[in-house]
Amino acid sequence: MFTHEQKKLLFLSSVGGVLEFYDFIIYALLASYISKEFFPAENSVISLIATFATFSIGYLARPIGGILFGHFGDKLGRKKTFTISILMMALSTFLIGIVPSYATIGIAAPLILTLLRIFQGLSVGGEIPGAIAYVSESIPERKGIANGIIFCSLINGLVLGSFIQAVITTTLTEAQMLAWGWRIPFFIGGLFGLLSYRFRRELKESPVFQQIENKTVPFPLLTVFQHKCVHAIAATFIVALGASLITLLFLFIPSYLSKVLHISASSYIWYNTVAIFFMSLLNIFFGALADKFNKKNLVMSLSLLTLLLSLPIFGIYSAYFAFFAWALLASALLTGFAWGVIPSLLSELFPAHIRYSGVAVSYNLGFAIFGGLTPLIATLLIYKTNLLISPGFYLVFTALLCAFALFFIQTGKLQQE
Repeated sequence: MFTHEQKKLLFLSSVGGVLEFYDFIIYALLASYISKEFFPAENSVISLIATFATFSIGYLARPIGGILFGHFGDKLGRKKTFTISILMMALSTFLIGIVPSYATIGIAAPLILTLLRIFQGLSVGGEIPGAIAYVSESIPERKGIANGIIFCSLINGLVLGSFIQAVITTTLTEAQMLAWGWRIPFFIGGLFGLLSYRFRRELKESPVFQQIENKTVPFPLLTVFQHKCVHAIAATFIVALGASLITLLFLFIPSYLSKVLHISASSYIWYNTVAIFFMSLLNIFFGALADKFNKKNLVMSLSLLTLLLSLPIFGIYSAYFAFFAWALLASALLTGFAWGVIPSLLSELFPAHIRYSGVAVSYNLGFAIFGGLTPLIATLLIYKTNLLISPGFYLVFTALLCAFALFFIQTGKLQQE
């Protein structure tokens, strides 16, 4: 299926991706503890809202990171940009693990935490679009399954984060978790991030970029808006569905169950880990389908499936928790479908000389607006409506938005000019 060099490329790209995604999402997985340490409040829901607001800031920094890394990725090469991104992520994650709590240094604690979240967001803003462009250009004939493998690895960052959370949550007491246990995953992520940086330095430049290296444009992002503006906007709405699916169904759910439904983490955490791992494997399966079938039609099918399953998923969690495994299975199917197909679709929407910037701006705007704000909006929906299934309506909205956007894009063979 892949040559030896292609396998090496996929491995080296994937190793960094695992830790990059792990570093960024453990904040969400440990939100219930971070809220007490950095945003103390009498109402636990209000405290959680403040925590997810900081989570959203990290997402909102992504477009800026995408602009910076996208510019240099289209000007200087793909390899250098997402080698630097992993180093930035490693350092900021490790520092989150040592920031004193609000009780120790007062208002400085949440301010420092917010600053480090911004650096994390800048890093991820360059990492994932770089991986999409790099892999799609290096293995154009199998870019669907290649991107599926990359996103399988990225999602396994979720598995790693969820696994470590499960271990410490079930091993330590609530008091130990609050005192120091929540910091352990940040230390682990920071140290392994430095190791990942070492691996990234062995990558070779994309052959497509080598061909157009002397044909770069002065300001790639400006060229995107001049010639591919409709595609950039449509791609943002397509990413919106994938971003809201993974954020709501896997990052928000632990806090939803513990804070809103008051269900003990030990009763579901291992099932959640298994579901995330299954979802990562589905990325490869649907990535392979993307190499064989029309990508627009596949994403349209995803939108329709999301419309059908969103409310039943939250209905099971809120009213029929004994059947929660079915909700997890449906969540894995939707999210695996999304991130098996969407990355290769994005790579076809922009030519090589602006591909990094085009993918970066659409991917990061989609995640910043619809992914980063998803936990906050979902929590506010519950708080304002008192409807436990109300987060499902947000998924319905993003599914409709994605379906609408598909009518404005044209896809074809990966452009290399």
